[in-house]
Amino acid sequence: MEQDGISAELIDVQTLLPFDLNHTIVESLKKTNRILFLDEDVPGGATAYMMQEVLEKQKGYQYLDSAPTTLPAREHRPPYGTDGDYFSKPNAEDVYNTAFHIVHEAEPGRFDDDE
Repeated sequence: MEQDGISAELIDVQTLLPFDLNHTIVESLKKTNRILFLDEDVPGGATAYMMQEVLEKQKGYQYLDSAPTTLPAREHRPPYGTDGDYFSKPNAEDVYNTAFHIVHEAEPGRFDDDE
């Protein structure tokens, strides 16, 4: 992402347990006005919990300039082994593509093909 001029602030929620009592995520949201919740849990699992905590309970919704986005694992039981993890859980390409779409929505002409 950095090579394409996309910067992101990454917050490991495991460092914020119990969940984000100091509103670290909201403070980050104030800087960018966009948010992506990423987790290896199933859709509607941990990403939904994080979104509810940050946007509803901590009132982070007021800082959004675009729709909040979640990137959970796929909706199936992952096969055993690292190759199954790669295709079941969010991988580097998934993160890049999702972040790219968030940035592209905010700045549609930024990534024109005429470069």
